[in-house]
Amino acid sequence: QLFAMIPIVLFTPLARKMVTKYGKKELSIVGSICSIIGGLGLFIITPDNTGLDLIIYILCQLIYSLGLGVYSTVSWAMMGDAIDYNEWKTGKREEGVVYSLHSFFRKLAQGVGPAVALVIMNGLGYVNNAVDEFGNAFIDVNLLSWDVAVNLRTLVAALFLASAVMQFIGLALVYNLDKKTLAKMNEELEVRRAAEQANE
Repeated sequence: QLFAMIPIVLFTPLARKMVTKYGKKELSIVGSICSIIGGLGLFIITPDNTGLDLIIYILCQLIYSLGLGVYSTVSWAMMGDAIDYNEWKTGKREEGVVYSLHSFFRKLAQGVGPAVALVIMNGLGYVNNAVDEFGNAFIDVNLLSWDVAVNLRTLVAALFLASAVMQFIGLALVYNLDKKTLAKMNEELEVRRAAEQANE
């Protein structure tokens, strides 16, 4: 666990500086583009399952994960900006509603996503193919055909790429709080809050 914390400890101060310079949305879009590149690279399969094949796969996973890590680092701060945006546009601060909706849809996706993936895996041949000494059916990966393994690897690449593309669409086309808009919003909110305090 100690080694797992090292990248977080090293990346967090760097992320703060990059966010200050470029903005959360802009940095996250770059991260999602990295994830798309990594996801596309996962489709590369060299002939005969060579060692190069595995190296390419691991490198592309690393690129994908680094891109995703950029968004993961700033995502909760972006949630706070969304709450401020709602206050800026409506005059009401509804933190509970925003966090509840976020939690609900995240859990919904965590339930539906794996279920759909398992159905697809079943269709690709990842099915019970062995029986233990008690008569229980189970999956022995050593008995799966090469075609099933390649199909499952392609499924992983497709799911990774699809999630990266959806993240890019959400950040680039839907989420509208870029650095300039964010600065304007925060400035106007400060003026509004100061005026409200003065009137109390």
